[in-house]
Amino acid sequence: NGLSLLVNPDSLSKLPKFKHANATDAMTGRVDGLKNQGVKFQVCANTVKGRKVDMENDLYNVSQSDIVPSGVAELTHLQMAGYTYIKP
Repeated sequence: NGLSLLVNPDSLSKLPKFKHANATDAMTGRVDGLKNQGVKFQVCANTVKGRKVDMENDLYNVSQSDIVPSGVAELTHLQMAGYTYIKP
């Protein structure tokens, strides 16, 4: 198992390039650093659709394979697989 970061409506704006976030070099560097260490970022498709997010223009370093249909369902799946839920 690794570390998975599930992005829901409350945390979506933390991803750099999002139109309401602070897309600084430091923040994009953190995202890259975490990904290079094997952290898997997963973004809720319901959030992307509901917030009318353009993945290419609004999110940094997020690909189609990072999108999960439902954040709640993915959280349940991860917990059943032994992951621990930590909400900062």
